[in-house]
Amino acid sequence: MPSYAKNLSRSILFCLACWPLPSSADEYPAMVRYAKLLENAEDYTISAQIDYQLSPTAKEALQKGVPLAWDVLIEINRTMGPLSTTLYEKKLPFVLEFNALLNQYEVKSPGHLEMFLTLNAALNFMAALHDAGHIDKGLLHTGKSYQLAVKSRFNREFLPIPLRPSAYLDGQWFLSSDWFIWPIQK
Repeated sequence: MPSYAKNLSRSILFCLACWPLPSSADEYPAMVRYAKLLENAEDYTISAQIDYQLSPTAKEALQKGVPLAWDVLIEINRTMGPLSTTLYEKKLPFVLEFNALLNQYEVKSPGHLEMFLTLNAALNFMAALHDAGHIDKGLLHTGKSYQLAVKSRFNREFLPIPLRPSAYLDGQWFLSSDWFIWPIQK
């Protein structure tokens, strides 16, 4: 093997060894504590509690004026053994921003703009699911098995373009939750 080929292969191995790997996503993810379907007289509503934690990197970006966005994904699936069919889907976007002029945090959600004096108050507001909508009672039938699935997904594409590459590689930006599944028996 010629010496330039050896040097090239060593350079490639060195670059691969130094390439930053995504760090553990266990430190700062959102977590769905509970989610359930509540039956009212004429329809169903969804109740959920999602805990949000911000990494030091995300907090610093927020303080410097970078808005952070999450999409809360809600699904109701009909389960038939190993197969399932999605009967209902909804995406609720949330945007958290720091308004330096007012020295307050803003949470934008569908139809709402709320202002808070502290980051904890803003995150607590986001934690309780608001305006998840009403679900028609005719969607679920007696004797069938269903699942309610809820997930909070951090929207990296909402970040400014220069931040996006690091958001995909740095574990400090892994702020999404896992799916929370709640069985529904009708």
